[in-house]
Amino acid sequence: MKRILLIILILVSSGLLITAFFLVFINNKLNLELVQSKQIIQKMQEDNISIAAEKDKLTNAKDKLQADAVSYLAVNAKLQKEKDELDDKLRKAQRIIENKVADLQRSNKKLEEMENETIKEKNSLNEKLVNEKKDLQDKLASLEVTLQKEKAQYYYNLGVAYAKAKLYDEAIGAYEKSLKIEDNNVDAHYNVGLLYDNLQQDPEKAIFHFQKYLELKPDADDKDEVKEWINRLKQ
Repeated sequence: MKRILLIILILVSSGLLITAFFLVFINNKLNLELVQSKQIIQKMQEDNISIAAEKDKLTNAKDKLQADAVSYLAVNAKLQKEKDELDDKLRKAQRIIENKVADLQRSNKKLEEMENETIKEKNSLNEKLVNEKKDLQDKLASLEVTLQKEKAQYYYNLGVAYAKAKLYDEAIGAYEKSLKIEDNNVDAHYNVGLLYDNLQQDPEKAIFHFQKYLELKPDADDKDEVKEWINRLKQ
């Protein structure tokens, strides 16, 4: 039984390690995707700066052409045509810039949503890891309690077997080991009390265990008889 419990403990610990490694892998993957997204936004911001510079150049060119057009419009229809064409190009450039700005805003919004989703996923993973860790700790604690109880029962049964084999010193040792692990075993207190009384001639220890027996089992059928034994040993 001890071997099975040890195997279970090893399997539970291995499961915790595997879960931890998996969560670290997911966390690294999410961080890499976040870095890539930020690089894309930075590139788009640089493009926006370039477009703004181009817009300024076009605006300056338009202003120059408008100034020239004021001087030559009356005598040169060709300049008017070129002005109209430039205005058209400028409007197209403006629409392109507006579209780029809209794309950048959508990208910023998408990045913000991705960052929020990443934070939610990381929080969820952390919460899951904490819960799994707590569950494993509870299971380990429960297994430890079970193991201690079974160990105490083993020594008690060993004490009974030794007593039946008339190996009384060994029986006392086994009972004492059982009580050291689990002190509320009324039968162990009763049995070892009898051995100290009848075979070891140790009234002090016999009284101690008989009193513990009555303390743990105050409504025992033989409580009056045990009290008489205690009174006799005190004399």
